[in-house]
Amino acid sequence: MADIEPTCELHLRIFGQPHDLMLRLHGHEPTEDDVAGWMRAGSVIRLQVTETAGRVPHTMLVNFSSVVFAWICPYQSGRGMNP
Repeated sequence: MADIEPTCELHLRIFGQPHDLMLRLHGHEPTEDDVAGWMRAGSVIRLQVTETAGRVPHTMLVNFSSVVFAWICPYQSGRGMNP
């Protein structure tokens, strides 16, 4: 399962934190409307994620009531690495 590519990246800014949290999502790719609804409702959502490349996906519960802003972008293998 560790060799399965993520479907997208979810970037979250958590209230009171100076940096964004980037999660590589596996499985269902949420839409912007999904994420906006979770934030509005303050939902706790179960996601299949990896925080770094080459790791085995695991379940993470994310409390979207603490999310100030978020964005979704396509996963790019090797992002930030020099060729």
